[in-house]
Amino acid sequence: MSTREDTTAFEQWEVVELATPAGEAPPPVADAAAELAALREAARAEGYAEGLAAGRVEGEQACGRMKLLAESFASTLDNLDFRLADMVLELALDVARQVVAGELAAHPERILDVVNLALKQMAETSREARLLLNPDDAALVRPHLDQVLDKNRLRIVEDARIVRGGCLIETSQGDLDATLPARWRQVVQVLGSNLNWIE
Repeated sequence: MSTREDTTAFEQWEVVELATPAGEAPPPVADAAAELAALREAARAEGYAEGLAAGRVEGEQACGRMKLLAESFASTLDNLDFRLADMVLELALDVARQVVAGELAAHPERILDVVNLALKQMAETSREARLLLNPDDAALVRPHLDQVLDKNRLRIVEDARIVRGGCLIETSQGDLDATLPARWRQVVQVLGSNLNWIE
């Protein structure tokens, strides 16, 4: 037979646990289970509330970061749009400049249209005027205009400073600049650019 001293701690514990002092009724199992369920529910509710509060704080911080990122992204896109528009405009103007130069090289007689338009814009009251042309253009214009020009009123002057494809009419009232760089400046200013004509 074993004595109390020979028993293990676990066995002693079981005995203590199972033993109830005389006169006390064991606690009802249903009350203990209900109390345990209530404690569990309170712990779960407390954990849920703490997790919800922490999640809301973290969500607000993430939302703030996303808002800043979206604003930064929108600003970057706006800047990119402007830079891209400028690059496209510059490219288009470069292509246009090359097309115009190629057209003038292939069809130098286009100078006649430029000169006729410039002469129409010239004031009729101008007594004396000089039509300044590139020497190569002057060779093309002279035979066509000699028949229609009043040589007392307008004189053709060869000027190597005038870029092919344009002309300059000088009168006592003022100059009419129909040079290629001047006409190019008018076009690019309308487009909001300041790219000069470069030969």
